[in-house]
Amino acid sequence: MLGPQSMGYDRTTTMYSPEGRIIQTEYARESVRRGSIAIGIKSNHGVVLAGLLRIVDLNEPDLKIHKISENIQAIFAGVAADGRILISRSRLEAEIFKLTYADPIDVRGLSIKIGDYIQMFTQQGGLRPFGVGLLYGGIDQTGPSLHFVDPGGGVMSCKAKAMGEGDSEAIAHLKETYNEDLTTEQMVEIAKEAIRKAARDAELSDENIVLEVMPYKA
Repeated sequence: MLGPQSMGYDRTTTMYSPEGRIIQTEYARESVRRGSIAIGIKSNHGVVLAGLLRIVDLNEPDLKIHKISENIQAIFAGVAADGRILISRSRLEAEIFKLTYADPIDVRGLSIKIGDYIQMFTQQGGLRPFGVGLLYGGIDQTGPSLHFVDPGGGVMSCKAKAMGEGDSEAIAHLKETYNEDLTTEQMVEIAKEAIRKAARDAELSDENIVLEVMPYKA
């Protein structure tokens, strides 16, 4: 709910409200909060991405986790069409980097490139921010890596992250159970339980949960 001082400042991304906020990006973050839950966990033993599949009527469920390159996977929450565009952009940036430098892009480097691209949509008239948040996970020269990209273009390195509907319950569970030496099997179980808590359904079937496990051997 916007305060009276913010009224009218939500009609463009090129104007700050008196409180110093870009209201359109806050609307975009609300789109992320209404998306199906997505979770990433990183430890010394690898990275796990997990998400809840929403099945509507007789539609086949869409992909929730996407392969970006040989070493990077991504998951998003929010507006599906926006997510599809950013996944395609991510694959393009990863391929350009590999063709240019003959090495795979690292997770942070890719996250920053996508964050820069997203940020451009918060400072040009006639455009709207992407209503999606992304988690990039993978194994690169630094080891296991997990990064979150915000609808405003912010990039954050994470140990564990949840976004989407019910994220506060999922984050509370991650805080209770996380440590840096979790095995990939333990991370999978923690991710599943966090999704069940977010969905408020203790009996949620594993068929409704998608997982990607990226183990790391030093």
